[in-house]
Amino acid sequence: MSTYHDILGINPGASQEEIKHAFRQRALECHPDQADEGEKEAAQREFLRVREAFETLSDSEDKRWSRGARNEDASDDDGGGGRGRRRSYAERWRNAEKVRVSKDIVDRVQGLSGEYRLIRQKNKITIPVCAVLTASVFLYDPLTMHGTGLFLLDFLLVGLVGSACGFALGSVWAYTEIFLAGR
Repeated sequence: MSTYHDILGINPGASQEEIKHAFRQRALECHPDQADEGEKEAAQREFLRVREAFETLSDSEDKRWSRGARNEDASDDDGGGGRGRRRSYAERWRNAEKVRVSKDIVDRVQGLSGEYRLIRQKNKITIPVCAVLTASVFLYDPLTMHGTGLFLLDFLLVGLVGSACGFALGSVWAYTEIFLAGR
């Protein structure tokens, strides 16, 4: 059985730079894109072994300890030569393993998305209405707001203020509905 050092072709006392250099060299040699059509699967397996060796050897001892990658931790390992390594949710997702999420969390997230949809629905109404109302009041009497003295800039600022008021009004409307519905 080969060790991680043998896979990368380095000495056990290799520095981090030597490990990185050996990984790059081996990754280029066995990358599946470089392999012939009939050898792609074998190249993929070898590439994954090289990557696992690099990830394991490039971790400092305390990082491995904090992740629980000890020999005693064989329940969550990827089968790498007796040295277990916990796999992150991202790795498990990439490898198409099922990640379990409790029903409670799913229900909470779906509830939040329903509330979010309601807030967006109300804001789609109130933001344009308030922006148009404040802009039309400004057009009717430009002296109602005399901020910069430049008509176009003042017009845009009034529209922005109206949009912010519309957002606040729509959010209050939605949260009131959510509160009264008892969601």
